[in-house]
Amino acid sequence: MAKDKNYKGMVSEVDPIAIRKLYYEYRMTNQEISNMTWETKANINKILNQGIKYYNPWIEHHLTEQLHQVFEDMLKKHIFNETSDDLSTCYLIKNNSTGKICFIWYDADSVHCLFDEDISLDLKTLAHSEHMDIYNELDYKVLEISETDSILKEPHIALTQISKKLFTKASRVRKMSSAEYANFLGFKGYLTERDTNRDSKIINFLEEHIIDGLVYLSSSPENQWIRNYASRCGMSLEDFLDYYGYKKSKYDYNYVSQRKNEKYKNELKKYIVENPNTVYISSQEPIYQTLYNIAQQNNMTLDDYIQLLGYTRSKGRNSLIELSGEINKILSVENEKIEKKISSNEKIKRNHLLINRLKEFYSYECQLCTENQKMTIQKKDGTKYVEVHHIKNLSEEYDEEGTLDRLNNLIIVCPNHHKMLHYHNGGYRKIVKTNNGLAFTNDSSDIIPIVHNKHLTSNE
Repeated sequence: MAKDKNYKGMVSEVDPIAIRKLYYEYRMTNQEISNMTWETKANINKILNQGIKYYNPWIEHHLTEQLHQVFEDMLKKHIFNETSDDLSTCYLIKNNSTGKICFIWYDADSVHCLFDEDISLDLKTLAHSEHMDIYNELDYKVLEISETDSILKEPHIALTQISKKLFTKASRVRKMSSAEYANFLGFKGYLTERDTNRDSKIINFLEEHIIDGLVYLSSSPENQWIRNYASRCGMSLEDFLDYYGYKKSKYDYNYVSQRKNEKYKNELKKYIVENPNTVYISSQEPIYQTLYNIAQQNNMTLDDYIQLLGYTRSKGRNSLIELSGEINKILSVENEKIEKKISSNEKIKRNHLLINRLKEFYSYECQLCTENQKMTIQKKDGTKYVEVHHIKNLSEEYDEEGTLDRLNNLIIVCPNHHKMLHYHNGGYRKIVKTNNGLAFTNDSSDIIPIVHNKHLTSNE
């Protein structure tokens, strides 16, 4: 459309159909339309009200490759008004309340409009994903200078004193309440500096109270606010922490002073086995009872307190070699007694030291129980209750030469499996090899697999 610069009215150079669409559908003002032409706002009003008979159309039905790239870049950068490098051409993007968009480009000689119905699907999809079909310059400015936070994981726009003023202005322009405008921008609501129960504060607080992966909260008044807030949210403190992905300790870490904790932590270094974080403490060691008492006072197990100090408690000896060395010493003493033949009628005594060492070696776990079968019995001192089963009867443990084979004759079992080995279908007195290792068998060919084994061999 050529503009005759010597013509004063220029009403024949404007498109009333395009002007009406821009004015009524895309909220373009008289002043904006006037800026694209040489028409006064008064003439634009006449065109809107009366129209003209002869005019040059502005409406286009496709974009050139170059124009396509220009508007694509504007959509990606959230730019509504752009000028070419040589300042000869202006580009505009307009949208309306229903999510439709319009591209406009004009120079000194012509005006062109591409309305939503003729815009390619890829550009409309891009406009929708970037919210360019509903947001305006003021909306993007609000988002640019505002922060985001959340309450109970629901996203909120967080307003400072500066951003709150612009937020209020933008909501009034759109004739929305603050809550409605926050929803319009894609948030659950809005936060001001007075709102303290936001997720960032809660998470920072929990991170400050983490020790070895657990949250330790004392009953101090300064911690009461988070208990109250959890209650207002309809959750227990444990459920509230779990909602945010944290686990609460079962006791108050502040019960024992930090100085004493450091003292015990250093003392435990003497009991390190296997790796720098694993310790073995016999119940005969003086520190065992000290740590056990502290754990009891804090309603926790000995293992929990040792873990708090930065270690994992090993309930068995360091290795089978170490265990075998102790057992060999015990067997040597036993063999000497047998060789002396103190009394043929003397009742064979069970070797309690050997049994205790073997229980420790298997961490007081039944060698026959699978994970699904375990029914742990825990004693008052924190250790588990298990029993020892003699694969051969005590009266049969001596062979013809009068020697002992104690280690290969013992297995650690729970009370239930112990009774089964003795009585089920006549009892299990033989160990056989299977595809998966070793197993007990009886005269009925019933099988009980040995799930955990570090010392037994087949007696086939």
